[in-house]
Amino acid sequence: MAERSNDTKEWNIARMGISLLLNNKPEEAECLFTKHPHSFHIKAGRCFVLFMNALMTFENDKLQQAVFLLKDMERECASDIGWLKSMKSKVFKAEETGKDYVNKLERQIVLADSQVCLAILTLLQQEITGYVRGGWMLRKAWRVYQHAYSQISQIYKRTFGYNPSGFDTRCNTPRNDSSYSLNSPQSPGSSEWSIPSCNDSINKSTSLLSPSGLRSSLSMFLSLTGITSEQQTPFVEPNEVSRLMSAVSFGYGIYQLCVSLLPPSLLKLIHFLGFEGDREAGLTALMNARCSKDMRASLATLSLLWYHTIARPFFALDGSNLRAGVNAAKALIEECQPEFSNSAIFLFFTGRIERLESNVNGALQAYATAVDASSQREIKLLCLHEVAWCHLIRLSYEEAYRSLTQLRQQSRWSVSFYAYLATVCCGAIGKFDIVASLYRKILHCDNKMNKETQLGMFVSRRVPKLLNQETEQTYTALYYRLLVYELLYLWNAMPSCSAASLREILLECKSNGTNEPMVGLTDLIEGAAYSYLGDTQASIESYRNCLRRRNPSNDAYDQHVSAFALYDLGTTLCTINNVDEGRTILLRAQNQYNNYDFESRLNVRIHTSLRNFN
Repeated sequence: MAERSNDTKEWNIARMGISLLLNNKPEEAECLFTKHPHSFHIKAGRCFVLFMNALMTFENDKLQQAVFLLKDMERECASDIGWLKSMKSKVFKAEETGKDYVNKLERQIVLADSQVCLAILTLLQQEITGYVRGGWMLRKAWRVYQHAYSQISQIYKRTFGYNPSGFDTRCNTPRNDSSYSLNSPQSPGSSEWSIPSCNDSINKSTSLLSPSGLRSSLSMFLSLTGITSEQQTPFVEPNEVSRLMSAVSFGYGIYQLCVSLLPPSLLKLIHFLGFEGDREAGLTALMNARCSKDMRASLATLSLLWYHTIARPFFALDGSNLRAGVNAAKALIEECQPEFSNSAIFLFFTGRIERLESNVNGALQAYATAVDASSQREIKLLCLHEVAWCHLIRLSYEEAYRSLTQLRQQSRWSVSFYAYLATVCCGAIGKFDIVASLYRKILHCDNKMNKETQLGMFVSRRVPKLLNQETEQTYTALYYRLLVYELLYLWNAMPSCSAASLREILLECKSNGTNEPMVGLTDLIEGAAYSYLGDTQASIESYRNCLRRRNPSNDAYDQHVSAFALYDLGTTLCTINNVDEGRTILLRAQNQYNNYDFESRLNVRIHTSLRNFN
């Protein structure tokens, strides 16, 4: 009993440490963690926290720190539960206690969690070469989740008398699984590891081990000598069984959401590797995980808040209904009030909810409160980023410029992007001398920027538009405001604009004439503004005008204008029951254009719309 108590204490300490971090007490959390330097649970909890920090700031040093610790965690888990070690314990008849069994399952789960986190960090950097590596990491994680879930579900049913709810691993696996093994090509520096597959409920006579000739032969030899891979599962306490089920549900839920948001081009690779994403299954698994006592519970809640307040509007999963996830997010925040009422990160999500409801003043107040509550640089920069966007949404260019200047000076993430935003804000209020000065600074940053990412490509394509390349003169204030409106449109922030701001945008688009950075941009923005004001017919006409102006003579450059206009026109036609024409236009957007700004993001939207209007 003493051993079980100590084991329980470790994961509970990890949960306490995560709770302290989320409650703006990083020093207390670090003090708690350092008292248990060799605890597996503490190390896993630290991995989750560093992963979250890397996602929040996306700064290179945070990304590298998270990747280093996640890879170290992967190696530790792999050495503890590897195939050879497993067979050695069977050969020498080592008796497995309930604690040993729980620890082995925990390491399987953390192994898969580490792979999912590494895959997300790889994919979010959106480097072309990283897509294949990220896809393979997800494939390996899927196999481990399968095996861990298979074992945990068996002891769950034995313990409670019924099957667990949450997710099912019977589908989404390749027909001929012998083509894949967990120790196939890996990312550089990762250790070889292998977990048995769980495709064995159909045919128990096949080996549970990876289909390597050596391993299959050794398994047959061991069975002939009476040493079998089947061992009596030791007793596990019911509360530990429930916690393990919640633990495996957390990583599985993150995995499913991640895969479901990948662009169709990458989904082809995912399907080739033998798995796919199920968004609803992922959400269900995360809802189960957040109700547990496991250390991942609060992180599951944060993941759900991220999905409802950031991913759904960013990928336009609900079309122009920006508030689709607001009620779910509000319920999550309300349920967390007793424990996280003053948490800066939860206040951040409160600000996101207010922004989605077009209550920009409420959002700014929530972000200010979060900054005051937190001593963490990451939280302050994250809130400052949102404050800048709130000012952009209100078309308050001077305030936006001040926030963006702070970000450019303090953030280590995409300095050139913040410089570009600050430049167009200055141009929008006629500060053309600052525009010219910032232009030269962006050129200097541009040489250091990673242009393999979508954001890097976006900035590199916009920099030449800031000044007239022939005369090296600035443009008019209206010209730069159109570049601001393009940002609001591409980041799906226009639905948060007030009706008065949308009417102001419309008025300026109509008075523009030919003074626009890209052919058809005014029509595209005009169509979006009409749509958010509820004038569907006017929006359709604006999208058609955009496409008429662009095709075919002007379509060689800035093809994202045409692609996004087709997407908006297609989805709008589908919503007014002109589904056949709408789907035809969506397929044209999907197939006619490539290598344009935010192609992957738009393809996710097109894929979702085609599925919704099938």
